[in-house]
Amino acid sequence: MNKISRRNFIRASALSALGAAAAGALSGCSNSASSAVASSAAGSAAASEAPAAAASTITWDDIFATSYCQSNRGSNPDAKAPETPEEYIEQKGNGDIMGSMMVGMVDPLNIPEEQFMNNKPAWLGDEPQLADKVEYTKDCEVLVIGAGQAGTAAALRCAEEGLDTICCEVQTWEEYDNYACDLTTYNSKFFLDKGAEKYDPMDIFTEYMVKALGHANQKIVKDYATRSGEALDWMLAELDPDYVAKYAHAVNYKGNKHFQNPCSHSYYYVGMTQWRDTGTETNTNNNMWPYTVRLLQQKAVEKGCEYIYGAQGLTLVHDNGKVTGAIFTDIDGKYFQVNADAVIVAAGDFGGNPDMRLDLCDTLRNLAWSYGKDRTDVNNVSSMGRDGSGIRMMMWAGATMEAGPRAGQAAGINSRPSFPFGGIWPIFGNDGKRFFNETITRHGSVGYLDMMPEGQKMVCVTDSNWDAYCEYQAYDHQAMDRSNEYMLEKVRKDMANYKTGPDGFSVQAFARYGNDPTTLYAADTLEELADIMGYEGDAKQGFLDEVKHWNEMCDAGYDSDWGADASMMHFKIQDPPFFAASAVTGGNPSGGLCQHAAVCTDGEYRVLTGAKAPIPGLYAVGNCCGQRYGVQYHTPTAGNSCGSAFVTGYLAAEYVKNDLDNGIGGENSAEERTTNGKYYAGTYTSSKNSSYSTVTVTMTFSEDAITDCKITSSGNEDLMKDDLRSSMAAAVVESQGDTSVDAITSSTLSFSVKAVQEAVADCIAQAKA
Repeated sequence: MNKISRRNFIRASALSALGAAAAGALSGCSNSASSAVASSAAGSAAASEAPAAAASTITWDDIFATSYCQSNRGSNPDAKAPETPEEYIEQKGNGDIMGSMMVGMVDPLNIPEEQFMNNKPAWLGDEPQLADKVEYTKDCEVLVIGAGQAGTAAALRCAEEGLDTICCEVQTWEEYDNYACDLTTYNSKFFLDKGAEKYDPMDIFTEYMVKALGHANQKIVKDYATRSGEALDWMLAELDPDYVAKYAHAVNYKGNKHFQNPCSHSYYYVGMTQWRDTGTETNTNNNMWPYTVRLLQQKAVEKGCEYIYGAQGLTLVHDNGKVTGAIFTDIDGKYFQVNADAVIVAAGDFGGNPDMRLDLCDTLRNLAWSYGKDRTDVNNVSSMGRDGSGIRMMMWAGATMEAGPRAGQAAGINSRPSFPFGGIWPIFGNDGKRFFNETITRHGSVGYLDMMPEGQKMVCVTDSNWDAYCEYQAYDHQAMDRSNEYMLEKVRKDMANYKTGPDGFSVQAFARYGNDPTTLYAADTLEELADIMGYEGDAKQGFLDEVKHWNEMCDAGYDSDWGADASMMHFKIQDPPFFAASAVTGGNPSGGLCQHAAVCTDGEYRVLTGAKAPIPGLYAVGNCCGQRYGVQYHTPTAGNSCGSAFVTGYLAAEYVKNDLDNGIGGENSAEERTTNGKYYAGTYTSSKNSSYSTVTVTMTFSEDAITDCKITSSGNEDLMKDDLRSSMAAAVVESQGDTSVDAITSSTLSFSVKAVQEAVADCIAQAKA
C-alpha cells in the first residue's frame, strides 16, 4: 500500500506537463544566527546568476526566459522516483531540506527602478497571446494547477467527488520534491483518540484573528479552525494505517502537563502532525511529508485524476471575465491547453521571484531600508519560495493582490536562541543582563530582535532541572515533541552525557529535520559558565548578579523587570550542572521563508476582481490564496502554513463541486449569444459589499423571464440568515427583478438590502448585454 509503482503510476498519468508546486512552509526555526544565514542564502541563490540585461521595456520573452523556475523539470536526468519509504529515506540522506527550499527560485529581471510600484509592474507586463502556439488540448471539469499540499488535496477530493480532474505540476514525477513539513489541524480524531484536549474552535478562530490584527479573511480562518481536523482525518483515511502509525506523529498531545493557557496573554494549541522518520529502525529524522504527498497523488490517480508532470503554467484561458482553462508548455517545450469548467490555482507563492518580492512585499522592502540598504535593489530583499507564476496568471485574468502590509512567513524576524529540546528560557545580553520579555518573542512576534544591532549576544541558560521545567512550556515553534518517547529519551541521553568546558557537547536537535546536532555548553558553576560564554569583567559580574536577581523574582513568582509569563517563573537557575546555548544577531534583516500574500478571494476561494466580484471559474488555494494571515505569519500553533494550505485545497474542492452543481455563473459569456426575447438565457452572478457582508446573487434567466434566484452572503458581521436570503430571492423572482419591492422590513439590514438590489441589477444587466 505504501509502495508507489512507477509503471502503474505513469500508465495512469500523463507524464508530460506542469503547474507550479503549491508551497507550504517550514514550521521549525533555527536560532537567529543560522536563521539569518539560511534566509540570506535562500534569497540570494537566484541572484547569484547574472541577471537579465537592463531594458527600458521588459517583454514576455524576458519574463518567460527568466521568471519561470526550471528546477526539477528535467534538470536531473538520473533522478528516480522513490517507490518505497525506505528508498525515499535513503535518497534524502541526512535529511537536509535546503535543496528542497531552493525549488522555485528564479533570477531577477533587472527591472529599472522607475518600473517598480506601477499599476502594471514590469514583472507582470502584458499577458502573452499564446492560443496560436497550442499544439494539443485536453478537456476536464476541474483543472488544478500545482501539486503541493493545497493542490494535491484539491485534486484528490475533486476526483473523490467524481469530478473529471486534471492536475498539472511543474516538476517531473521523478524529480518531485516539496519543502513543507509539519501540518497543523485542530480537533481531529487522530489527536482526540490519543487523549488530546478538545478545543472550542471559536476560541481558535478568535485567537487567529487577534494575532492577524483583524486583517485576515474571517471566513477562511473560521473554516480552518472548525474543519481542519475533519480534513486531516480524511487524508489519513486515504493512507495505509501502518504507514500512518510509523511516520505520522501527533505532537505534544501529552508531556507538557503543567502548561496553562494563555502564556503572556497569547494562546497556544495542540494540533501539529509531524511526518518524521523517528522511532523507527532507521531513525534518520527525515521529513516524510514529501513522500506522503506522493502517496496522496497516487490515490488521486486511482480515483480517476490525470496528473501531468513537467507542465509549466503560462496563462489562463479567459474571455468576457470567465476562466475556462489554462495554457502550458510540456517537458518537451510543446504548448498545450487544458479546457475546464473550473480552475483551481495552487501554484505557490512569489518568494522565489526577486522582482515580485521587491515590488509586492512592502514588509521586506522597508525592512531593508530600515537597515540603511537600497530598497530598490532585489539583492537586499531576501526570501525563499516559488516563482509567483500562478499569481501572475491570475492577475492577468483580473485578480488583485490583497492589501498590505503583506505577510511573509517570519519576514523581519530573528528568532531567539533555545535548547534542542525547545522552550523559553531567560536570555542574557552583552552586559550580562536580560533585555526583553522572552515569553512574547515567539515565531511571528520576534521582530524586536531585528531591531538589534549586529553582535547582540543572546545566551539562554538553565540548570539540571531542565526536563522538569519543560513541562511548564507552551507548544512553541522550537519545542520538541514531548509526547514522542524516542525523541524524549534521545535528548535525555545526550543531556546526561554532557561535557563541561569550552568545547561543548552535542544534543540531537529535534526542532530541525535530519540528524543535525546542536552544540550546548555545560559548567559546574555559574562562574565557569560565564567564562565559557565569553563574559568578562563587568559583563561577567553583571551576568552573575542578573542570575541571582532572576532567582529572587522566581521566588516572588513575578518578573518585575520585563513581565515574563508566570509559567516561566518556575525556572530558577540554581542546581548544577548549568547549561547554555547562544547566538548573536547578524546585523542583517531576516528575509524569512515563503510569502503568504496573494490574491483576494471571497472566503470560498473564488478569486475576486478589484470590484470584489468573483471571477467565474477561477479559484485560488494555498499560498496563491491571500488574506490568510494579515500582517505577519503569527499563529497559535507551529505547522500552520502547511496545514492551512492543505485545508484550503480540501475545502475549495467542496465549493467547486457545489458551484458546478448549481452554476458557476457567466456560462454564456464566453460564446456568441443570441436571443429572440428579453434576455440572453443563462445563469449570471454578481457580488456586492455591504457594511455587514459580501452578498452574492446568482440569477437564472430564460429568454423572457427570471426563473431562479439564489442569494448567499458572508462577512465579519453577516446578519442575513437563511430565511431572509430565501425570502429576498423569492421576491426577486416574483417581482421579476423589480428591486423596489422590498421583501425586508428590518432597518438594520438596509445595507444588505442595498447590496442585493445592486447585485440583482448587475445580473440583469449581464443578461441583457
